[in-house]
Amino acid sequence: MATHDSQDTSLLQRARQFFLILGGIYVFLVALGTTPFVQRNLLYMHNLRLPPFAQYDMPEKYDLAPFKTHNVRIHTADNETLGAWFTFSDPFYTANKASLLASPSSSPDPSSPVPTTDVDAYIRNALRTHPTVLFLHGNGGTRALRSRVQHYQAFASRLRANVLAPDYRGFADSTGVPSEVGLSLDALAAWDWLRAHGAAPENVLVVGNSLGTGVAVQFASALQELERGEKPQRPRGVVLLAPFSSIETLLDTYYIMGLVPLLAPLRIFPFISNFVKRFLVHRFDSLSKIVSLKVPLLIVHAEDDWDIPHVHSETLFDAFLEPHLPTLPEFTAAMAGASEEVAKRMTALAHERAALRIELVAVRDMARVGRAEVFARNAAHGEVVFLRTRWGGHERIGLVEGVQDYMAEMFHLG
Repeated sequence: MATHDSQDTSLLQRARQFFLILGGIYVFLVALGTTPFVQRNLLYMHNLRLPPFAQYDMPEKYDLAPFKTHNVRIHTADNETLGAWFTFSDPFYTANKASLLASPSSSPDPSSPVPTTDVDAYIRNALRTHPTVLFLHGNGGTRALRSRVQHYQAFASRLRANVLAPDYRGFADSTGVPSEVGLSLDALAAWDWLRAHGAAPENVLVVGNSLGTGVAVQFASALQELERGEKPQRPRGVVLLAPFSSIETLLDTYYIMGLVPLLAPLRIFPFISNFVKRFLVHRFDSLSKIVSLKVPLLIVHAEDDWDIPHVHSETLFDAFLEPHLPTLPEFTAAMAGASEEVAKRMTALAHERAALRIELVAVRDMARVGRAEVFARNAAHGEVVFLRTRWGGHERIGLVEGVQDYMAEMFHLG
């Protein structure tokens, strides 16, 4: 009997030691994440250059048609140089395929490029005659990543749009080091490049995915700031694929690989969680800026997104409705023991908010895709739509054809 007791005690001690070590490792990693260098690498993952040893000047290697996609260089206002791919829309490529294929020199070298002057002429013509998607990708990887290439192909064919896909500073072959302000400058540089090559603002649709949604909101907000005293340069619209409300709130809900909680274990110690968040350098606070955007906005999120929960998109969409609803008083400890009369008033207020929300939001069921909630704002600013799909995951939500169909309908593409 004594032997069994000692074995049980030994197992308990080992289990305790194991969890203490595990907890120590977790605390160490969280503390490490507060340092700017580690934080930057965890957030952007820009050194994860997939596919490895990519040949950016040979897009055909990544399943793109010959001379349909061109490697271009974009210069930013702070003297960084970005690598980017420009893909012609399917209609433009089909109409000009013969001349594009005939443009290279007669050299037998299959990698012989189209002369730069010819490329610029084709790009200018394509931008004048077809809409364009400015695609802002998520963290990690490069513009040659398979899932991103599939986005270019889908937008070029199903949306019949050109696609400009820049790699942010520090990513792929782009110079510099990523930062929140820097990525916004990169998006602005891509926009300026499109404008300089003949694209009209109303013919450019800004599409951000994951981290790119934070970049898209920051960029669109900055673009509006530049409008003051100048002619407006508003894009056709902004599409946010699997967005987050802010990095700070994302830390509370993010699961690495959909399995490992990032800061969830600290919820029982709010003061520690708040202390850690004070060290955030890159915040991408989309919630604070999104309501001020004066362009049509489509927010898309899948219910099976295990990286960023769709509650983030709900929060962003609800921010547009909040000014039109009666304000709920902030819950306090004193209210926990409030009188029955106060409880009734709170319940009545909640019902009033729900009823008003039904009046403000039009709901559209999309068979086998999901549900769209539409809020009609001021006509000059365009409507705001939250499309919640049943599936699509995180990185591939933009490849769901039902989502592409809605994009085409809402922004008059295809």
